[in-house]
Amino acid sequence: MLLLAHLIFPKYLLESKMHRSFTNIVFKLSCLIILSFFINCASDDDGGPADENPTDPGSGEVAATYNLELTTSFTEIENPQDYPTNASFGTIVAIVHAPEISVYRLGQIASDGMALYAESGDVEGLAAFIGASLGQNTDGLFSITTGGTVGAESSVTTSVSVTPVRSRITYLARLNPSPDWFLGVSDFDVVDGNTLIDMAELPLQPIDAGVVLGDTYEANGGSENATIDIYNGAPFGNGNSTAQPIATLSIERMN
Repeated sequence: MLLLAHLIFPKYLLESKMHRSFTNIVFKLSCLIILSFFINCASDDDGGPADENPTDPGSGEVAATYNLELTTSFTEIENPQDYPTNASFGTIVAIVHAPEISVYRLGQIASDGMALYAESGDVEGLAAFIGASLGQNTDGLFSITTGGTVGAESSVTTSVSVTPVRSRITYLARLNPSPDWFLGVSDFDVVDGNTLIDMAELPLQPIDAGVVLGDTYEANGGSENATIDIYNGAPFGNGNSTAQPIATLSIERMN
């Protein structure tokens, strides 16, 4: 009996040790699996809510695109006196700017930059003047887009982008030939309350910049210092004392 006990007990001890060793291995493997699961979860989650439209506040500005379509109707039938056979409008200039910037205003004397454009179509001089008038604080306050020229009975479209900072549009199209006449829209605000407008249509009358003397399409050679105003009377129209629109500017939001 004693011999049998000696033979069985070591076997039992061996089996118990093997069982405990196997249990330890299974336990350690389970811990490693659980730990690996938590590590993977932590690497996939930054701890914040999911963002379907991630944005970087410093990466750029929120912008809306507008198409500016100029349609001219400057005909000889409606404007027979001294009508120029080579009439055109341009260089077209679309300026998107902050509310504190004024390119021109009816009833005021033209700035040096505006005078350069009205007299000779100098876009670079106009841009330089606007930049110089703002001093060091020009970043993001205005942008200028040019659109070439357009005929007396034609249309041309220019695209611009407005931002929360640059929400005003000034549009210029010099009449060629002329002393200093142009078509224009000054300081048009695309914001209506808390929303952006979808569309606007503006009739355009000829404007005299008040820089160069002239009562017909060719300059008289003299200068003046008059205010910017709508040009009424000859040579525009059929003897009417009030100028009629010779173009239309359509402003349409695209996005």
